[in-house]
Amino acid sequence: MKKRKVLVPLDGSEFSRQIVRVVRDFFAPEDVTLVLFRAAAPPALPAELAPQDFYVGSMAMAGSYEAYSRALESGYEATEHERDAYLIKLQDELRSDVDRLRELGYTVAMEVHFGDPAQRIIDFVNGNDVDLVAMATHGRSGFGRLVMGSVAERVLRGVGVPVLLMRSAPETERQPTPGELLAKSLGNGQGLKVAVATDGSTHGCHAVDLAADLTDEIEMKLTLLVTASAQDGAAHAQKLMNEVCKPIERLAVRPEVVPLVGYPDEELLQYVAEHDVDLLVTGAFHDKGAGSSMAIGPTVQRVVQHAPTSVLIVKGQKRAFRRILACAAVDDLTAVDVAAQFARALGAELHLLHVVPPSAASYLTSESTHAIALEDAVNQGTRLSTAAKEWIDRLQEQQYGRDAIIIRPGNVPEAILDAAQRGDYDLVVVGSQSGPGHFLGSVANAVARFAEQSVLVVRTRTQA
Repeated sequence: MKKRKVLVPLDGSEFSRQIVRVVRDFFAPEDVTLVLFRAAAPPALPAELAPQDFYVGSMAMAGSYEAYSRALESGYEATEHERDAYLIKLQDELRSDVDRLRELGYTVAMEVHFGDPAQRIIDFVNGNDVDLVAMATHGRSGFGRLVMGSVAERVLRGVGVPVLLMRSAPETERQPTPGELLAKSLGNGQGLKVAVATDGSTHGCHAVDLAADLTDEIEMKLTLLVTASAQDGAAHAQKLMNEVCKPIERLAVRPEVVPLVGYPDEELLQYVAEHDVDLLVTGAFHDKGAGSSMAIGPTVQRVVQHAPTSVLIVKGQKRAFRRILACAAVDDLTAVDVAAQFARALGAELHLLHVVPPSAASYLTSESTHAIALEDAVNQGTRLSTAAKEWIDRLQEQQYGRDAIIIRPGNVPEAILDAAQRGDYDLVVVGSQSGPGHFLGSVANAVARFAEQSVLVVRTRTQA
């Protein structure tokens, strides 16, 4: 299938760069080719570079045609030099965004043009096989929108392809993400707020067992959520309550038990939305069926997709996490923080895996098809280098060495699942920056669905 070409105009401001995150949410790397586009007015010739010996004011001095011609040529050369220097500067400003997207697996091209921004965008779209324009715009409405004469307005009227516009939202104080709150709770030792959910299924009971065992190693406030259908009746609900409470009877501090009657996914999502929960622990519900042991079923799928908090999906019967694999993205330190602190609290062995997509691995040699030396990654001078240095610092803070970091090329979800299986890990930690509407196509979703081990999905983006 042919990739769609998406033009992403930027103007050098942080505001315009917001559209890059939106494009990432809407389009997977294998579906699009991105063109980061910058148009700017050409540089004016500085007065000190003007050929003063041939001009008085703005008029050429009287003299031979040769003198006049040399004056013009001198001005052209100076202007061309300034344009070339300015072009390089604009390209360098775009390069960090290009490198970051390539490291995430996107095919990215870069275009820099001089001239009126709106007209240059229109000309490029109409002269190339562009399928979509995606750009940020300061949102206005009514009469103000009709007269504002913005670049976005002109592009919208001048191109014959769809235009995705992201309107600015009122500035508000940044709120910590659920993942950041989880890392903070793990780090301050003041008690993790954990809710464990079950409907009495085998996998749900394993989740309760594991949550109870975790309280022996991590200080936490545990709440047991028991879901039941209204159609099953009160007698069934009471029997269910008695059975699922057995694993927590041994705990010195008895957890609060909360019955939830109704559709399990709706009840659980409403509960975590209304209560302060750092982590939701759950195993597959009865609707999983008798399929593969790695399957999570539709209820847990919806919960992990929509939950406004991090979710630990318990698979199998292991009741201890002794080998943990953390999946690290170049722009996500939160999942690394959570994994490192969680592993240290449990006294577990930790490895951190970063997968470099093929489109971003152009610097690899033919000999490095299975792994990339950490020092080579650190010395690349790219966003991966910066991220690798930060990973080293975060791991050392939790008493883990740099030898815990594994960098390898490959398709991201496939490489993670392969490493998890080959390494005999008990838990895979993966960050999720996707909102509910885009989670199904994310790496986190693939890992949650297909990993044979338990999976901790760290929510690294505040839910809208």
